[in-house]
Amino acid sequence: MIFKRKEGFRFSFGEPLDAGFVVMIDGKPIGTRESRLACKVLDVSPRGMKMMTEADLSSYINKVLQLEISFTLDHTEIRGIGEIVWSKKFGSGYQYGIVFYNQPGVESLIISELKARRRKETFGSKNQG
Repeated sequence: MIFKRKEGFRFSFGEPLDAGFVVMIDGKPIGTRESRLACKVLDVSPRGMKMMTEADLSSYINKVLQLEISFTLDHTEIRGIGEIVWSKKFGSGYQYGIVFYNQPGVESLIISELKARRRKETFGSKNQG
């Protein structure tokens, strides 16, 4: 699948963020919400993210696959449902490109949390110098 980003910005992290996800098929979680799989958020934008995990999700290729991903950028937990738009093997794990469709609440929360995080990072670096 060819996917071209039409985002205004994408925020990359020096140290990837810990996150978790639940695999959903046809809108229904596989297993329980307590059986979350671990992942790392490598970068994020209001409409998507790049994540890395040890989980190989290729066995779900012929299904309508979604991931319910939860992560924290500053202090509020963000839960978004996304679809995998690309994947690639990377080292001992896999990288996935995730897009959040029609979730304006998630988009606005990501923006406000990124702003708060950036203000803290900027304020902290000014105090150290």
